[in-house]
Amino acid sequence: MINQRSKNIFYWLFLSVSILTVGMFLYFSNGLVRSLEQEENAKMQLWADAYQKIFASGNDEDLSFEWQVIGSNTTIPVFYTEMDHTVLGFRNIELPLYMQLSGAQQQADTLQYLEHLIPRLEAKGNLFVIDITPSTKQLLYYEDSILLQRLYYYPYVQVLVVIVLLCLLYFMFRSMRTAEQNRVWVGLSKETAHQLGTPIQSLMGWIEYLRSLEQPELKDITYEIDKDINRLRVVADRFSKIGSEPVLKTEDLRPIVQQVVEYMQKRVSQHIHFELQMPDEPLTASVCAPLLSWVIENLCKNAVDASDKPESFIRIRLFEDATRKGFSAHPVLEIEDNGKGIPSHKFKTVFQAGYTTKTRGWGLGLALVKRIVNDYHRGHIFVKRSELGKGTVFRVEL
Repeated sequence: MINQRSKNIFYWLFLSVSILTVGMFLYFSNGLVRSLEQEENAKMQLWADAYQKIFASGNDEDLSFEWQVIGSNTTIPVFYTEMDHTVLGFRNIELPLYMQLSGAQQQADTLQYLEHLIPRLEAKGNLFVIDITPSTKQLLYYEDSILLQRLYYYPYVQVLVVIVLLCLLYFMFRSMRTAEQNRVWVGLSKETAHQLGTPIQSLMGWIEYLRSLEQPELKDITYEIDKDINRLRVVADRFSKIGSEPVLKTEDLRPIVQQVVEYMQKRVSQHIHFELQMPDEPLTASVCAPLLSWVIENLCKNAVDASDKPESFIRIRLFEDATRKGFSAHPVLEIEDNGKGIPSHKFKTVFQAGYTTKTRGWGLGLALVKRIVNDYHRGHIFVKRSELGKGTVFRVEL
């Protein structure tokens, strides 16, 4: 539970830092764009004043500063028109590439292009009214410079880059955590198999000693102990296969399922009834039999733990599914119970290591099942359906 809580805290912290980082980029970038926009507006105000003064001045007036202001504008597109929007002249206008490649006359294309800009520039307020004479006026329109137009998109490009980097960091972190968890799984499995090996060998020696005594009253005892030793050997073999890459073989799945069901029936309450449904013909798949039997056993134990009714059932169905379009037929195992059920928002959480609803338990059973099915058998396991108080169906696709 602590592990899951720490993971949730990390996710929320990572999300908060990401949102804060993106927000800061947007805030400062938009501030820079607004500052440049105000600076260009001030320059165009000065340019409009100089333009108006040139037309309104006398012949003997020194206009060198005004002409210098007019000539200094080499970046901001500007054009002026009559009051009826007839274009009289323009400066720093660059046609879009598709118009440059059209092959038409550039002058005509430019005038048509400027006329289409007028409604948008008026809506933005990018114009000045120039008094040429008391009875004559002109309209001076200006567009944002190429640099400013590019800067409008710069914050969004920044945000996209930041999001990509954050996603890369997130997936790198998850990969590191997954690799670390894999090492823990492998180390724990190998150590468990190793620790079980020594007492198993010792018990086998004691069994041989008891048999050598040839006492009739020990026969049944040695038989039962031998069964438990074989069970411990199976468990140790399973852990050793988790710690290394298992060898997959084409197996008939029916005997594997049958053996697990027979084993579980003898070890659970008589109030829990097992129902086994299998095809009459062999149903084969490439599997590691000890690990697959572990999967079935864990799912059955999970169903037993969920049983809370006087008469409970665990229904195991093995069949071949050929209903999905675009996919070849594949074996499917479904394990259904009529127990407590699982809330819909926990369908994925139940497979996370550390999650458990029992007061005593590590929460590793379903996590181990998912690892065996997904990683070792390239299959898929999920909660097919579940309803609180009515039961659950787990589905394993191989």
